[in-house]
Order: sequence, then C-alpha cells, then structure tokens
Amino acid sequence: MRTYTKDVTLIATDGDHDLSEDEKLRLAAAGVVMIDGPCAPLRTENAQVVVPTPRGELEFDSVYPALGSVIRSELAMAIGAKGTNDGCLIVDDHQRTSIPGLYAAGDVAKGLDQISHAMGEAGVAAVTIRNDLAVQNVLLR
Repeated sequence: MRTYTKDVTLIATDGDHDLSEDEKLRLAAAGVVMIDGPCAPLRTENAQVVVPTPRGELEFDSVYPALGSVIRSELAMAIGAKGTNDGCLIVDDHQRTSIPGLYAAGDVAKGLDQISHAMGEAGVAAVTIRNDLAVQNVLLR
C-alpha cells in the first residue's frame, strides 16, 4: 500500500535513526515523522517521488537528501588554523584559512552545509589558489 504525505518525514537510509532520545522527542514535537530504513532506490511516478521503506512505499512532492557530515579539520587546527567550537574552519570570502596557503570549502568550512554551496566554494577556492600562485610566480596559459 502506498501512502502520500505532506508532512516532513525523516527517513534513515540504512537502518535505525542514530539520534538521541532528546533529538527524537524534539523532532516529534515539531511534527516530524521518523521512519527507520533501509530504503530502496527512489523512483519517480506520476510527478511524485516514491520512497520504498520497511513501512511500505511513500510518495512525496519533493525529497531533500541530507547525508550528514563529519568535520575532518583536526590536522588543519593542529597546525594553527582558526576554527569554531564545533570544528569548522574559519575562512575569508575567498576560502582562505588563517594559515597562508591553506584553503577550505564544504562542510569543513564555516557556512552553509549544502552540496551546491560547497561546489561554489570549491570553485572560489580554486580561482583564489590560482590567483595567489600567480602573485608568487608568473603562470603561463
């Protein structure tokens, strides 16, 4: 049986949700439906996204994949890069960290944690690296 929902639903892709009891209570209080996985590959059908789960197939208007992240900034912070209390590296508008020659983008950098945003940050970092290197040595095209 297929269920159509307009609620916000959090589906664990591989198994049980890895959430504390407090987190589960807060999500439930906010009206978020939690479904343990695993979920099978998604498909579209009649302008809906169909998500096969152990509870059956669910239909949604849209799906936002949230993969989570583990910030891996220990090495950068060990050499003195400035960061936040949660481990994100602090960068300037060109993705430079506080260590000359060290750049950061994506989940490791303080800012918006979204794939499309991280791709933009990576592009900014790449151009900045090229321009910073060009100041040191003439780069040929």
